[in-house]
Amino acid sequence: MHATLFLALALSAPADLVIPVQASTAFDGTWSGTGTLTQRRGRGTSCGPETTNRRFTIQGGQITWAYDNRYGVSFSGPIQANGSFDLASGNNRLQGQATGSDMTATYTSSECVRSFQMRRRRD
Repeated sequence: MHATLFLALALSAPADLVIPVQASTAFDGTWSGTGTLTQRRGRGTSCGPETTNRRFTIQGGQITWAYDNRYGVSFSGPIQANGSFDLASGNNRLQGQATGSDMTATYTSSECVRSFQMRRRRD
């Protein structure tokens, strides 16, 4: 009786319970580098220092970057197979290009523009 019940439950389980695993991509890893303020828009802007160090990750081809926790600015989205990306967080935009272990990116907000030079870290 127990074997019949177990078999009936096993056969009635949905077949689509397979959880896909994200494959690693050519750009996966931890990236870090320096952003240089290139433009302040308006007086009294809160762009922060002239240079700032930042770090983010790419996993399974998805960028995850908590850009500025003070203002709730974070970016999340895909990096293309050619290394390009164009992400938005509210009125903020992050665009860039990765080539091998190097990346250039531009952060644009209504108040500031910052240019980043990043490298993939070897942990």
